[in-house]
Amino acid sequence: METDVSTSRPAVRPAEFARRQPVIAGIDGSRAAIRAAEWAAAEARSRQVPLRLIAIVPAIDKPAFRAGGSRYRQALETLEAARRAVSARYPDDDPVEVALEVERGQAEQVLVELSRSAALIALGSIGIGFFAHLVLGSTALSVTRDARCPVALVRPDATVTGDVLVVVTDWHSGEPALSAAFRAAHERGADLVVARVWPGREWSGIDEWGNSPALVSDAQIEHCRRDFPDVRFRPVTVVGDVVSAVERLSAMAQLVVVTHDVDAIAPARLGRATRDLVRHSSCPVLVLPAAPAPVVGSEAVHR
Repeated sequence: METDVSTSRPAVRPAEFARRQPVIAGIDGSRAAIRAAEWAAAEARSRQVPLRLIAIVPAIDKPAFRAGGSRYRQALETLEAARRAVSARYPDDDPVEVALEVERGQAEQVLVELSRSAALIALGSIGIGFFAHLVLGSTALSVTRDARCPVALVRPDATVTGDVLVVVTDWHSGEPALSAAFRAAHERGADLVVARVWPGREWSGIDEWGNSPALVSDAQIEHCRRDFPDVRFRPVTVVGDVVSAVERLSAMAQLVVVTHDVDAIAPARLGRATRDLVRHSSCPVLVLPAAPAPVVGSEAVHR
């Protein structure tokens, strides 16, 4: 992969970016991608890490796709437009450290590889061009599923008001989502809505048929709130049609946080609730990577 780096501040060596785990935004020139860059800049600023604006061109061995070629230059122009938008939102007295980079390769593979050393990847959710297919098609779901860091899907008209919504099904996957959601709510000065998905009644006496995990308790939510006592939260238990309920709740939110679930029948795919949130939520969706499986026999914490 070839990289062309420039910054809105004095040059920063790539090794410095790697050590500080930057926030990355995928850029294709669309309005959605510009909004994703602005959203990512706010995240980078709050975390005090650099922002990397990335454009991807196919690794085709033709002059247009090589450094200096027409498609390569076009990618650089889209990056410059995104940098100007970020600079306008965060002026010189409060700058965001920005690097512009053109990567060559297959979008899914490039982004998953970049996720290994990133704090967060943000993508615009609709638009035209290379990333439009990425986010509207199967590649976006693959990146969301395989990325080693959280992935945010940002709408072009994403609202900046409303609650933060977090969707939890159990303590194991819910703890990192709750922690991230409390942090997001604190940074935005917002309340937090905790949608606890009820798995259904267990089959009495037949553990292998229905040993459903318990709901995340109020005490467990309070545990995740310990670093952000200023954030008010409201738990809501979701029963029945989970997807429709979560979609209704997300319509009133400015951000949805969820740990990606896996399709029980096809483990290579995301679960239905996560897929539908990624595709249809009217606000940005932050999908956290799946947490490692708990050690068998370990104590259930913070009950």
